[in-house]
Amino acid sequence: MRHLTEHNALSRRGFGLGLLGMGGGLVIGFRMGADAQQPAAAGPQLPAMIRANPALNSWVRITPDGAVTVFTGRVEIGQGTLTAMRQIAAEELDVAPERITVVSGDTARTPDEGVTSGSFAIKLGGSALAHACADARATLVKAVAEAWKVAPATLKVEDGFIIGTGQRVNYGEAAGLVSLVRPVDANAKRKPASEQRIVGTSYPRTDIPAKVFGDRVFIHDMRPQGMLFGAIARPPAYAARVLSVDLAPIKAMPGVVEVVRDGSFLGVIAKREEQARAAAERLATSAKWDNGPALFAGKNVFEHLLEAPHEVKTIHELKAAATQPPALTHKRTYRRAFQAHASIGASCALAQWQGDTVTVWSHTQGPFPLRVHLAKALRTPEANVRVIHEQGSGCYGHNGADDVALDAALLARAVPGRPVRVHWAHEEEMAWEPWGSAMIVELEGSMDADGRLTDWNHDVWSFPHSSRPGPSGGMDGCNLRSAWYLADPLPPSKATDGGLPNGASARNAVPIYTAANQRVTTHYHQVMPIRTSALRTLGGFFNAVSAEMFLDELATMAGRDPVSVRLANIKDDRLAAVLNRAVAMSGWMPAPVTAGKVLAPEMRGFGVGLSRYKNQDCYVAVVAEVAVDTRSGAVKVRRLWSATDTGRAVSPDGVINQIEGGMVQATSWTLIEAGRFDAGIMRAVDYVDYPIIDFLDTPVIESVLIDRLDQPSVGAGEGSQAPAGAAIANAIFAATGRRVTELPFTRERVRAALQA
Repeated sequence: MRHLTEHNALSRRGFGLGLLGMGGGLVIGFRMGADAQQPAAAGPQLPAMIRANPALNSWVRITPDGAVTVFTGRVEIGQGTLTAMRQIAAEELDVAPERITVVSGDTARTPDEGVTSGSFAIKLGGSALAHACADARATLVKAVAEAWKVAPATLKVEDGFIIGTGQRVNYGEAAGLVSLVRPVDANAKRKPASEQRIVGTSYPRTDIPAKVFGDRVFIHDMRPQGMLFGAIARPPAYAARVLSVDLAPIKAMPGVVEVVRDGSFLGVIAKREEQARAAAERLATSAKWDNGPALFAGKNVFEHLLEAPHEVKTIHELKAAATQPPALTHKRTYRRAFQAHASIGASCALAQWQGDTVTVWSHTQGPFPLRVHLAKALRTPEANVRVIHEQGSGCYGHNGADDVALDAALLARAVPGRPVRVHWAHEEEMAWEPWGSAMIVELEGSMDADGRLTDWNHDVWSFPHSSRPGPSGGMDGCNLRSAWYLADPLPPSKATDGGLPNGASARNAVPIYTAANQRVTTHYHQVMPIRTSALRTLGGFFNAVSAEMFLDELATMAGRDPVSVRLANIKDDRLAAVLNRAVAMSGWMPAPVTAGKVLAPEMRGFGVGLSRYKNQDCYVAVVAEVAVDTRSGAVKVRRLWSATDTGRAVSPDGVINQIEGGMVQATSWTLIEAGRFDAGIMRAVDYVDYPIIDFLDTPVIESVLIDRLDQPSVGAGEGSQAPAGAAIANAIFAATGRRVTELPFTRERVRAALQA
C-alpha cells in the first residue's frame, strides 16, 4: 500500500467546530445533544466537550517540575487517537510530544466525553483538547509576562520553556504564578495552520512499538496479583431461562473457587482459565432450560423486516417543479445480511471489589456510559463504580466489551478483594455480541435527457443501529446482556433511531447528488429478535453502497459514463475533487457499462464509489478493479485507489491508516461476511461459518490525502467503507453487465446473477 498527501488550502463551504448532530453512533453521557445543535450565540463558542467539562485542569495539568499531563475521554481502539491527541496538545502547548503524558478513558480522572465513536474523536475531542491547551499556554505566558513586566507578544515558548528578555522559566515555575483550576476561557486562540509544526505531520504512533514487541498493552494480557478466572454458562438460546440447576457437582470440579447463580445468570470462578471454562460448559449443559420462542417464527430476516410491525417515518423531503420530464425511471431493491464485528481478540474484562466499590478494567468505547449501566445492574451508586479503559484488539462498534464488563463485576462480587478476569471465547463473542443490522434499501429515481437526476426516493428497513449503554438507547433500562438474566432482571433500554444529520438507520440516505425531488423514509423495527447495535458506520455503509449501485444502473440505462453522471449531479467542489483525483490515479477510461455482455471465463472491470460521510464529515472516493471468474462466481478485488479529504489532517499517516483499513474491512463485508441463525441463536460462530478477509485476498491499495489547511479536522475512521464497497459492487457490474443485489456478493450469488 502506498499513499500521498496533497496540501490544498482552497476555501469552500466551511464546517463549524460545534456539535453537529449526536444521534446514532455517538452516545454522550452528559446528554447535551440538543444544546450542542443550537445556533451559536454572539461571541466565542466553546467546543461542545468543554461545555460539558468546563474545568481547565480537567484537560491539562502541569507539575512544579514542568511535566505536562493531558486528559481525554476518548480512547484508543486501534485508530491512533491517542497519538493524534498527543500531537494536538504538543502543538498548542509548544512542548515536545514525547514529553507529554496522555491519560484517557478513566471515570475517576478524565473528562466525560461519552463514547469514542461516529468519527467524532478528533472533530470533537481533539478540538476541545486543543482549545484547553491553547488556553493553558496563553495563561502561563501572560503570567510570566506580568512578572517580567513585558508584553506577552515579546515572549516565545520552546519545549515548555518561556523565553524572553534574557530570561527563561519552565512551565512548572510559570504554573506557580497562576491557577489553572478555573473554567476554560472561550476567548483562547488556537494556532493557525500556517504556524503548526506538529499537527499535520505523521508523528510515529505511540501505541505500536509495544504491540509489535509483545509488551503488555492489551487488556487480555493483564495479570494482577491474586487474579482468578471467570467464565459464563451460556443458555442454548437468546430467550432461554433456567428451570433448574444443581450447583454442587460444579463446585466439586478441579480448581473451582465459587459458582454464581443469580436467576438465569450462571457463572464459575476458578484458579485457572481452562478450569473455569470446563466448569461453565458442564454447568450450561447440566442445567434445564426453557429455550423460548424461535427467531423470526419461520420467516427469513428480510420477510420479517417487511412484514413485522414497524414505524414508518419520512425524515427528509425536497420538492421542486420539474424543468424537464424524466427520460428514464428506475427502481431497485437491495439487501444486506446481519454482519458481525468478528474481533480477532474476543472481549475481555477484569473487575475487583473492595468493600462497596468496584473497579472494572474494560476495552469499552464508552467508560462513562458503561459506568452508568454497571451501577444499574449492580444496584449500587455510580460513585461506587470506576471504569478504566484498557486497549483491546479493536472492534469499531458495539461488540461484547461492555457485556463482559458486567460478567466480570457480577462474578468478582462473589470473591471480594480478588480480581476476576473474564475472557469470552471467540464462539461466545460471535453468538452473544450485538450484530450489525440486516437491512433492505429500496431506491426509485429518474433522470432527464441531459443526465441530471430529477427524482430520488430512498426507503430503508432496519433494526436498531445503537443499543449501547447510554442515552442513544434510552436511560430507562440496562443495555448489558447479563442484566436481563438476573433474578431481578433489568429490561433493555428502548432503542431509538438517531435523527439526521448524524443518523442511524438512515445515515447517508440523504443523497449527495442534486436531485430536485428527494424523499427518505425509514421503516424502523424497534423490536429486534437478534440483538443489533453499532457496527462501524451504522446504516451509512449500506445506504451509500445502495445509492452508488443505483446511480450506476441509471447511468447504464442512459448510456452514460458513471463518473460523468456523478460530476453532472454534484455541486460540492470537494466531492468533485476527491472523485477526479481517485479516477485520475486509477487510469479510468470513460465508458458506459454494457448490460447483457457476452461473458468470457474471466471478466475484469472498474467501478467507482463516492461518499461524504454522514453528509457532513470526510469526503472519500474509491475506484476498484476486480476480476470475476464467471464459472465459479468468485470475485477477486485486484486494486483499490482512494482519495480523501478530512479537512486539516492532524496525522496524515493516521488518516491513511484509517482509510485503508476501512477499505480492507469493506472488501470483507462486501464479498464474504454474513450471519447464519436458527433455533433461537446465531450459529455463524467461527471463522469457517463466518470467514473474514485474509492477507492473500487483500487488494493492492493506493491512496492520496488532500490536506486542506484552512478547514477544520473531521473524522476518517468510517469514511472509506461505503465508497469502497460501492466501487467493488460497481466494478462487478461493469465487468459482467449483471447486478448482484444482496450483500455479501458470495460466489453463489454472483454465479446466479451471471446465469439469470
